[in-house]
Amino acid sequence: MSGMTVTQLHNFFAVLALVAIGGAVLMLLARLIPSVASVRFLDALHKVQLPLAALVATTASLGSLYMSEYGNHWTPCRFCWFQRIFMYSSAVVLIMAAIRRDRGVKWYAVPLASIGILLSGYHILLERGVITEATACDATGVKCTVPYFISFGHRDPNTLGPAGFPAVTLAVMAFCGFAAIVALLLLPEHLDLTEDESHGEPAAS
Repeated sequence: MSGMTVTQLHNFFAVLALVAIGGAVLMLLARLIPSVASVRFLDALHKVQLPLAALVATTASLGSLYMSEYGNHWTPCRFCWFQRIFMYSSAVVLIMAAIRRDRGVKWYAVPLASIGILLSGYHILLERGVITEATACDATGVKCTVPYFISFGHRDPNTLGPAGFPAVTLAVMAFCGFAAIVALLLLPEHLDLTEDESHGEPAAS
């Protein structure tokens, strides 16, 4: 990472976040639109759901740490701290679950990631000016409505928030990461294709 500028690194993590949310959407569509292809896709992901979920949480955690401690010494705002709490704890829990191959971790990690989604979503609304910033957001001395950097977008002079699409901020990255974790952990149990496959219909064991 030492050879990359802060802007390049932010853009890199933004791309990873978009890939993560794209994968979450594909998982949802695969469950809503049953077919042989969707069963194969979900089955393949189910086999590696724990390592993938741990990778998402760990990458998000290390990325946020790098940005604040080494990249550009960005001071997290109040809602960034809240999101860190749930992402960091998710990373620890999921790494241990991946090592132990404990699929029961979903009962612990999904609630953590779901709360993270709500916090990130609220933070995104603050950045977009949809919700007015509370004075409590000034507790750390950093406004929750003003992101340090925006990938694939620009700052709106009217609200000082991000504009354009997708306008990826750290809050958006966190939202994408939490969503991908939930989607991975809520994959259906192991699926097998039987002779019905030849007729274009998947069968689940």
